[in-house]
Amino acid sequence: MTRREFAQVGLRTLCVAAACPNLLASEPDALPTVRWGGHEISRLLLGHNPLKGVAHQTGDLGREMKEYFDAAPARGLELMRRCEELGITTFQMGFRPAEPFVKKLIRDRKAGGGRFQWIATFYSLPQDREAAQEELRQLLQMSPRPIGVQQVGNTTDLLMRQGKLDLSLENLKRFRDAGVLVGLGSHNPEVIDHVESKGWDLDFYQCSFYRSLFGLNAPAGSGEVFEAADRQAMTQVIRRAAKPCLAFKVLGAGRHCRSAETIEAALRFAFQNIKPTDVVLLGMWQKHKDQAAENVALTRRILRAI
Repeated sequence: MTRREFAQVGLRTLCVAAACPNLLASEPDALPTVRWGGHEISRLLLGHNPLKGVAHQTGDLGREMKEYFDAAPARGLELMRRCEELGITTFQMGFRPAEPFVKKLIRDRKAGGGRFQWIATFYSLPQDREAAQEELRQLLQMSPRPIGVQQVGNTTDLLMRQGKLDLSLENLKRFRDAGVLVGLGSHNPEVIDHVESKGWDLDFYQCSFYRSLFGLNAPAGSGEVFEAADRQAMTQVIRRAAKPCLAFKVLGAGRHCRSAETIEAALRFAFQNIKPTDVVLLGMWQKHKDQAAENVALTRRILRAI
């Protein structure tokens, strides 16, 4: 498949996380949940990438997402409301200084009657103490307060490449002292294995099915790479991990979205190859169809059969 053909497929299916169009979310059974600490977490979470125009695909798709949400900020609020209505109790959100609109979405949805809970993505390097303290302070001042914070995988993997992974413990301690669930993200199975062997004090891992740009030995200029073997390696580690895991990029940032069948197969693979205590994170947007309803219906159908 050429780059142009792939771009056309991505725009045609528009499926960062679309599911089968013939599935209806009006089925009576509730979306299953798991308990992490004192919190009930839906087994399907809403992610923030589409809200930011991050597609991990062609520039066209990411740009279309950003324009869609920028043109009418209420669309982000409606997406959050729809997810809550369908039983997605938990979102993952994060904001850098240049992304104040994400903070506003969280606050406005809460003010509008939202009953969601959220896990925050944390971007600061642990050794940059002032920045880390300020970022955490801002997160903890949010209403609602996040129930958990995870060090973003890009940071974890960078530190691993530099031989400084243990610096992550500084961020994890900050999260623990704040009284929230403590998470560590990575795109590399080796990172999770290493941390498990050391018995670090944390509550969950956030695990990418694909290394993409963030492999430990990724060649310079390699671009976005999604290898089939990556998800096999990561799911093996997820199943071995003593702590619960949040799986992401399970659709390969749309690369498994060429048809309804490939979407269902990818989600089925994810849920069949993670632990019963684990959850899946999907980015969604509603421009062309009710992706949230389709994803929830498909998730329920898969989990009923497992």
